Amino acid sequence: MNSLDTALFNFTIAIQPTRRAWLQAASGTMAHNDLSMSVGAAVILAFRLGGDVLQSTIALEAGVNPAAMVRILDQAEEAGLLVRQVASGNRRGKVIRLLPKGKKLAHKIEADLAALRRELLADIPEQDIETATRILRTLETRSLAYAQENRQR
Repeated sequence: MNSLDTALFNFTIAIQPTRRAWLQAASGTMAHNDLSMSVGAAVILAFRLGGDVLQSTIALEAGVNPAAMVRILDQAEEAGLLVRQVASGNRRGKVIRLLPKGKKLAHKIEADLAALRRELLADIPEQDIETATRILRTLETRSLAYAQENRQR
């Protein structure tokens, strides 16, 4: 393997362990707010996506099976964080709307996650973070395009 292949290999195999480690660190933030990681992620995604968002969109963004998302949203609804309503023009679809309690919690979690990011990445120059983000997004875009192209073959 030449040096470029080694670097590319090391980069791509670092993605999943990094994601797993970040989720473990972030789960502490959720636990401090008396939430499971799955419920906290659903609330944050609904908040970030804004307004009325389809339940299926949240499942897709979270990388969760839609049936599993139903159970997660049941828990969030029981906790008074959100409500689900039938989507207009689509009786099978459900729209998620955060309640005031859910919005307040989302703001707190976002602030806690921002503090965690600053703590964990404090010594890394902003330009390096922007470069890493650009590289990851490029890999994401190209991988999705590659997968779509291969599905059509």
